[in-house]
Amino acid sequence: TQHTLIRQSSRSNVRLRPIPNHQLTHYVRSSTLYINPHSHSLQCPNRPHSERDSRKEISDSIYISVEFSSNPVREKQRKMVANQPEKEHPVPAFGLAARDPSGVLSPFNFSRRATGEKDVKFKVMYCGICHSDLHMVKNEWGTSTYPLVPGHEIVGEVTEVGSQVEKFKVGDRVGVGCMVGSCRSCDNCSNGVENYCPKMILTYAGTYHDGTITYGGYSNVMVCDEHFVVRVPDALPLDAAAPLLCAGITLYSPLRYYGLDKPGIHVGVVGLGGLGHVGVKFAKAMGAKVTVISTSPAKKQEAIERHGADSFLVSRDQEQMQVKKS
Repeated sequence: TQHTLIRQSSRSNVRLRPIPNHQLTHYVRSSTLYINPHSHSLQCPNRPHSERDSRKEISDSIYISVEFSSNPVREKQRKMVANQPEKEHPVPAFGLAARDPSGVLSPFNFSRRATGEKDVKFKVMYCGICHSDLHMVKNEWGTSTYPLVPGHEIVGEVTEVGSQVEKFKVGDRVGVGCMVGSCRSCDNCSNGVENYCPKMILTYAGTYHDGTITYGGYSNVMVCDEHFVVRVPDALPLDAAAPLLCAGITLYSPLRYYGLDKPGIHVGVVGLGGLGHVGVKFAKAMGAKVTVISTSPAKKQEAIERHGADSFLVSRDQEQMQVKKS
C-alpha cells in the first residue's frame, strides 16, 4: 500500500512582483490537497474555472502569480519523456503525476534505472507534501516538465544495493531529500555543500547524468546514489521522518549555522506553522530557551504544552512585544 503524508508548510521562497490582471495566469490559494476516491486523483481545491473568476476574487485573497515563457530545452525534454516513460529504464515504477498545470495528479506508469554500483533502491513508504510540490505541479515557477511526479521528502526501506555501496544494506530505513545528484568535483561539492553545485540535480523535474528526467517520491520505488541517501534511525517513525527531509533541515541548518544550538541561548521562533513547530522542537532539544511569536493567541497552548516552548508572545499586542525577556 502506498501511504502519503499530508502536511502544510510555510510560505515558499518566491520573489513576488506586480503583474497586471490581464497577464494573470495561475495562483496559489490553498496548500491543502484532497484525494478524490472516485478518480483516484489528487486535487488542489478552490481553483477558479476562468481568469475572470480569478480577477473577481483577487481583492480579498493573496495570490502568487507567474508568467510563463517557452524554453526550447524544456520542450525537448517534455517530448522525450512523454514518448517513452515506461521504457526509458528497466525497473517498472508507478506513481501520481501531473500531466499539465491544472493541479490534478493521476496514476502514472513510468520506469526507474537499474541499481548501479553506487545506487540504493528502496520501497517508498511515505512522502511529505511540500508547498514547493504545489508550485511545481501547477508550473507556477515556469520550470515544470510534464509528466511530473512530485515529492522530495521520501522515506522507505532498502530492497537492493549496488556492489560498491558502503553505507547501506537491504532492510535499512532510508530517506532522500531535495536532490539526487551533483557534479561531485566542483569546490562546492568538495566542501560538502552540493546544494550550491551549478550542476545540482533536483529529485524531480531535473535532468539526470544520463539525460533522462528525474521523478519524485509520489511513487512506489526510488533508485538513488548512496551519497544522497540518509539513514533513518530505528527509533524514529518513518511517517514522522519524512517532513524532516525538507521542513526539518530548513530549520535545523540555520540553528546550527548561527550557533543557536547551545544550551542557555534564547531563541525566538516567529510563527507556529509547518516550519515553526519543527524549529521549536529542534531548539528545545539543543537546550535553548524558546519563545514563540505568533499573530494567533489560540496557538499559545499548543506552543507551550505540546511543543515545549518556554514562553509565547502575540505579535499584534504591542505591550507584550515591548516586554524585556530575561
